[in-house]
Amino acid sequence: MLKKKCYTCKKVFEIDHTDLQYQKIKANPNALYICKKCNQSMQVEAQLNTGLNPDMIDKHTKFLK
Repeated sequence: MLKKKCYTCKKVFEIDHTDLQYQKIKANPNALYICKKCNQSMQVEAQLNTGLNPDMIDKHTKFLK
């Protein structure tokens, strides 16, 4: 378990190996951490502002470039 403060909401979280950012934080303790709630909130806001949705992106395009 690692304790890390969310960069956005400033709350302290205990993260374990199930958190998607765990390996990043473990490799670099100075890396910024954004909690799941803030992360999801920012994604929704970005989608509303840009009109883009990750489902609209062709998953195979990255392999063709």
